[in-house]
Amino acid sequence: METKHLLKMYVLIALSTLTVGCSTDDDNEESLALWEIEVNELKTATAKYRDVQVAADEGFIDVSGFVPNMGHHYLSPSRVDDIVKLDEPEIVLYAPDTNGIMQMVAVEFVVPVEDLENPGAPPEGFTGDLDVWHLNTNLSQWQLHVWVVRENPDGIFAEFNPAIGTGD
Repeated sequence: METKHLLKMYVLIALSTLTVGCSTDDDNEESLALWEIEVNELKTATAKYRDVQVAADEGFIDVSGFVPNMGHHYLSPSRVDDIVKLDEPEIVLYAPDTNGIMQMVAVEFVVPVEDLENPGAPPEGFTGDLDVWHLNTNLSQWQLHVWVVRENPDGIFAEFNPAIGTGD
C-alpha cells in the first residue's frame, strides 16, 4: 500500500512539473521577441561605428580613457538629451585589441538627471523589463549599456563586461 501511495505522489509531482514547465506566458514571449528585434535594429544602425574614425568624424570624442570592464567611452555631446532614441546612442564604447587598435564593443544610452534627490523612474528603453538602467550619481545621469558587439557573459544589458578586462 505504501508503494502505491509513493507512486501516486511521484506521478503528481511529475505532472505538476510538466504543467509548470510547459506553461507559456504569451506577453513575455512577445516582449522577448520585440527587444531582440530592437537590439538587431540598433546593431544595424551602429555598425558604421565599428570604424572609430567614422565615430570621430561624426563628433564622438573619448571622454573617459580606458575604464576597466567597459572600455573607452566615445560621447556625441549633441545627442545628449532626455529622449531615448534606440537607433542613436549617445556613447559608443571601444576597447583596444592586442595590436592597440580600437574595436567597438558596445553602445550606451544616457539621460541626464536634473535632481539626484528625486531622479524619477528610469527611462523607457527596450521593450520589456530586461534592460536595467542604472543611476550614475557621479555624472547625474541614467545609463544603459548594450553589448552589441562584444559578448558579455553577464548579459547584453549588464553595466560591466568582464570580457573587456582591466587593461593590465
